[in-house]
Amino acid sequence: MASEYLGPESEKSAAGNLILKPDALLTNVAPLPQLGLMNKHHHGELDALSQICKDGGPNFCGQNGTDSTYETNGEGDLKPEIIDKEVENSAPQEPKLMVAFERTDIGLATLAVSVNTKEIVIAAQEPEVVDVDEARDVGLVTASETVSEIPGGVRLPEPALTHDAVQESVISSVRETKTINVEISEKQKRKRRQKSSTNFEVEEQEAGRRNKRPSRQHSKVSTYDESAMDKVMEEQIEGSSSRKGAKRKYDSVVRGIETEAMVAAALGFPRDSLTEEEIAANVVNVVGGKEQENYIVVRNHILAAWRENTNVWLEQETVMENIRSAHSKLVASAYKFLLFHGYINFGVAPAIKARLPAERNKAKVVIVGAGLAGLGAARHLMALGHQVIVLEGRQRPGGRVYTKRMEVDSVHAAADLGGSVVTGMHGNPLGVLARQMNWSMHKIKDLCPIYQPNGQPAVDEIDKKVEAQFNQLLDTCSKWREENHSKSAEISLGNIMEFLRHNCGMGTIPAERQLFDWHFANLEYANAQLLTNLSLSDWDQDDPYEMGGDHCFLPGGNVQFIEVLCEHVPILYGKTVKRIRYGDSGVKVETADETFEGEMVLCTVPLGVLKKGMINFDPPLPPYKVDAIQRLGFGLLNKVVMLFPKVFWDGHLDTFGHLEEDPRKRGEYFMFYSYAAVAGGPLLVALVAGEAAIAFEATPPIEAVTRVMTILRGIFEPKGIKVPNPVQTVCTRWGSDSLCFGSYSNVAVGASGQDYDTMAESVNDRLFFAGEATIRKYPATMHGALLSGFREAANMARATLARLDPPKLERTQSRDLHSYSTILVDLFKEPDLVFGNFSVIFNQQVLDPSSLAILRVHMISPGKSTNVSVEGTTEIFVPEQLFLYTTITRQQALDLSRLDNDNERLQHLCLNFGVKLVGRKGLGPAGDLLVSTIKSGRAAKKASPN
Repeated sequence: MASEYLGPESEKSAAGNLILKPDALLTNVAPLPQLGLMNKHHHGELDALSQICKDGGPNFCGQNGTDSTYETNGEGDLKPEIIDKEVENSAPQEPKLMVAFERTDIGLATLAVSVNTKEIVIAAQEPEVVDVDEARDVGLVTASETVSEIPGGVRLPEPALTHDAVQESVISSVRETKTINVEISEKQKRKRRQKSSTNFEVEEQEAGRRNKRPSRQHSKVSTYDESAMDKVMEEQIEGSSSRKGAKRKYDSVVRGIETEAMVAAALGFPRDSLTEEEIAANVVNVVGGKEQENYIVVRNHILAAWRENTNVWLEQETVMENIRSAHSKLVASAYKFLLFHGYINFGVAPAIKARLPAERNKAKVVIVGAGLAGLGAARHLMALGHQVIVLEGRQRPGGRVYTKRMEVDSVHAAADLGGSVVTGMHGNPLGVLARQMNWSMHKIKDLCPIYQPNGQPAVDEIDKKVEAQFNQLLDTCSKWREENHSKSAEISLGNIMEFLRHNCGMGTIPAERQLFDWHFANLEYANAQLLTNLSLSDWDQDDPYEMGGDHCFLPGGNVQFIEVLCEHVPILYGKTVKRIRYGDSGVKVETADETFEGEMVLCTVPLGVLKKGMINFDPPLPPYKVDAIQRLGFGLLNKVVMLFPKVFWDGHLDTFGHLEEDPRKRGEYFMFYSYAAVAGGPLLVALVAGEAAIAFEATPPIEAVTRVMTILRGIFEPKGIKVPNPVQTVCTRWGSDSLCFGSYSNVAVGASGQDYDTMAESVNDRLFFAGEATIRKYPATMHGALLSGFREAANMARATLARLDPPKLERTQSRDLHSYSTILVDLFKEPDLVFGNFSVIFNQQVLDPSSLAILRVHMISPGKSTNVSVEGTTEIFVPEQLFLYTTITRQQALDLSRLDNDNERLQHLCLNFGVKLVGRKGLGPAGDLLVSTIKSGRAAKKASPN
């Protein structure tokens, strides 16, 4: 059996620093089983957990790479074969699943209606030769044989439309039936269990319920069909009414506007307000009011028009065919914004590629990394007329997305060693690429049987009971953190779940305990992290934004996405960046033997590389950015990929699970993915998560494969099924890969979702960052990486324009107000939140924790004073008042209010949030628009009859 081990070319990085030491639990609480999963972050949890027991009582219990290839002979003996060829790294993938009706940064698979999706990226590394004699000594070898594989409802908010608004709609004609190429089906659960619904009404999400295990219902073998949602959408919009006569035209307009609003919502746009990007881009003269309402209708219409056919270039003139000429300026504004930010006319369709400018004479950008983020940014920058050069440390593009060709004799397959599952097709830009290339996506079926350590199926009654209790634990954790938000920041998800499970008497018998461990391992797979390292407060902060729809495989492997994105992009391979210099005059990017100059640089390297300090930034990164890099988690997921001579497992299954007796090994080969239906060959992948993934880095490949084969034979041979040896295997080692040092990001104890935003911030408009660890809404996903590249391309293009044509200082002012200074003073007469010398005003119409607010800090200068005469008394001296401002999110404001004093707040504001306090004028045009938005929101609230 041929064995190919993808290990580092030089020395392996020790994973010991990731292994957590066992610790005793709390006093006054029954001790938990020692799993070796607590670390220094968790000592502060003890008092809080004790308080849970006291305060919550029984109610909280629900009561009152690297790769190895092997060859075998026909007699079942494993025989490692020395492979003398380059082997690439890749990252296994971890999907997550959630509902989203907020704005996404970019696209939709088609006209997705209500949700968004997510796909995970992972890592691997270079091959290490396995000694044949050593394998024989272990008794694993005699001849050769080979194998291979080839990858072959939410309810949305109702649109803000009144009878008058519809009558005066900017849409002059809307087709009776508009095609919405989306599908709703039972979802592949990865993070959160969602209710299945065939309508698009936003169902209330179950708090904290996150379980990636596929549902147990039988699902037919099927291929993803983007047009299956058309009828569902029409029925959702039309309802049960049968309007006739004069109302028919009116109803048609209503349906059209509602349909287009649903499309925009699926793409992440608010249905009745502007995004922060739109406000910053000045898409309307005054935020709020009639102009904004009309702009939103126009924007939604443009989005829907392009999503109806993503293979064509949507012209502005085409949009005007259905828009009244009086609104041509709104069309121009919306079209320009959506095109500039990559929401329309993106991808790889021939008509799109034909519009790339032949000459690119705008600023030169150096991009570090040819993964999805780097390639997405490069293509969008080129479309905007910029010169780009991409530097890639590997000898291939794709980064943690890597499809390896496995082949022995006549058996072959394409194995995704890194990101493999496209997690949710609705709103997913990868879905757009697949549609443009006419690729069929394979829907992953929901059925996932689980087998006990002895190979017997798990008892159905116990299985269902434990699954319900596991979800109950997640719900309880979510409820407690909502009530104790300040305490939850320093508590880990894993410790509170174990605490509650133990004290609620769950999992008291081995069969139950093993099933709990399986669910815990599944959650560690979803986050590429030990549960005891995940922040209770923010571990699932991205849940509200996850894309919906089916989880899918791309037959033939995800390398196809990489190949089409690479086309015509200048990439230099084997260029590992060592230093990045940036300043007012431009940037210099240094590799071991060459220096590249440009006006800006985009760094897309994995978070693990930044954590290890593998790139020297000159000048050093700001402290707040360094802190965010260190706070965020970057975990591990590994895979054992096996190519067999034939399929011996149930070919109708896409997944099946396996239980472990030892809690420390709960993530060891706990889940198997079958790629037989998409890989072109009998390919099976075993996942390794949690503590097991860390230990796996040092496990010899032969030992790992032997253990997997023991599990498989224990499951199938009692059924009379002979299990052949694999003809080829690959073991990933992402933690040891010097170009990633891990798989994907997560929110560790002490971190928050805000750290993703901090990661995304540019430095001096010269140094920019993209990648899955820089996008708060879609971290740890393939589409998140791609969207972050689109985002930064627009940001760099905007920075270029600002340098060429600095913005004028004029401000658009409402007709009834003298200046924004006056507005701001009036607004702060009634602040929404006051703590110490800090006060905050919110946009009352947007309750999203990530929505922007204005913070004012009252500074008293001890060195200055003003003489004030008080009638009938002598003069007194009053210290001069100084007000400083900044924009922060609603959630950040709430976090500041929980701190003890103003000194702590100032330090937290500057060091953790990385913001600067400025005078009123320093808020800039975006701040002025936010002021107008807040004022309009207050006026609307006062005018409301409620």
